[in-house]
Amino acid sequence: MNILIYGAGVQGQYLAHVLNQPENNITLLARGQNYKYLNNRGVVLNHYLQNKRTTDYFNYVSKLGKNDNYDIIFVTMKYSDFYSIVPSIAQNISTNIIFIGNNTDPHKLRQTVLRQSITHKNISFGFLMTGGNRGESATTVIRFNAGELKVSHLNGIIPFHNKLDAIFKNSSIKLTYETRFEDWLMSHAAMIIPLNAGISLKNKYKENQKQLLSNIIKSYNELHLLIEHSNYNIVPKLQSTLFKNFKCLAYPLLKLIINIKIINQIQGSNSEINALYKDIKLLNKQTALTTNYLDEMIIEAR
Repeated sequence: MNILIYGAGVQGQYLAHVLNQPENNITLLARGQNYKYLNNRGVVLNHYLQNKRTTDYFNYVSKLGKNDNYDIIFVTMKYSDFYSIVPSIAQNISTNIIFIGNNTDPHKLRQTVLRQSITHKNISFGFLMTGGNRGESATTVIRFNAGELKVSHLNGIIPFHNKLDAIFKNSSIKLTYETRFEDWLMSHAAMIIPLNAGISLKNKYKENQKQLLSNIIKSYNELHLLIEHSNYNIVPKLQSTLFKNFKCLAYPLLKLIINIKIINQIQGSNSEINALYKDIKLLNKQTALTTNYLDEMIIEAR
């Protein structure tokens, strides 16, 4: 299979690594200094939990030409960057596209691509269950086992699922066809927005961390109520149940999460968190529900 991974951050590099099989011809699209680093040293990954380092070599490009044809294009970028590359994707002749990452309005993104496309496109979505950060000499990856890629067409079966299955056939990573993906994406956004704000504020609240944890929990409850009121389900349900009914467990769990060393390796970018927050705030316009604690945390964290 001829594969393009559009975006060579943590997600893109790890996806290339796990798909590096003889039957997969992989090209990574990178820009700027990252393009130079990859050309010089290849994809060097520090697998944080597994305490090992791997090096892989691929084809590298810095732009997507109109006539560059791929069986599948995986777009691995921050949500806040997706729309910036829509013209490039839309003008390309490749048919099968998967946008991988956080996304609180996948239907809008799909329609934006389709309106600008010069050829037929199948636009699907995914989420890679890994984290980490990118460095000059190597990229650190946080994963449990081999990781997991959740994919969905939102409504119905992914039209190119046979190609996906073939690409992942000999890979160690788990490929999951998620049936409730919009609920899952919204629930994941609800999980990371307050958490990232809390991590950004933890030094400011060093002497009063209990207050910070309380604000995070209240933000979760506001968000979950808003999302459920907007006809989404929290997936998994335990996520909302924990912060609503088991605060005695939520406090120590959150305290552990925001203070462990590993969290510094997986914190989300401010631009992406703000983009997700703005999308979720649009739900407020359809209801009288408020998110006062969340709003205050986001403002304070900026």
